[in-house]
Amino acid sequence: MAPQEQLDALEKSLQQIRAKGNTPPPGFHAQMGLLYANVGNDTQAMQEFDAEKHLFPESTTYMDFLMKKPKQP
Repeated sequence: MAPQEQLDALEKSLQQIRAKGNTPPPGFHAQMGLLYANVGNDTQAMQEFDAEKHLFPESTTYMDFLMKKPKQP
């Protein structure tokens, strides 16, 4: 499945999770962030990494690492 297709599926799942008043599981926003970075949407990727840190503070070290990772040429 292409990254954009995965993002579309995750966005739909996120809407369903929120509609039920639930919180996405650990790693959900991190995965979305990685996919957004993969398709070149760095701004949205950073927002997803921030959301992961907010929901799951134990992920802060790893999210900070991903947020500082140098861009590949």
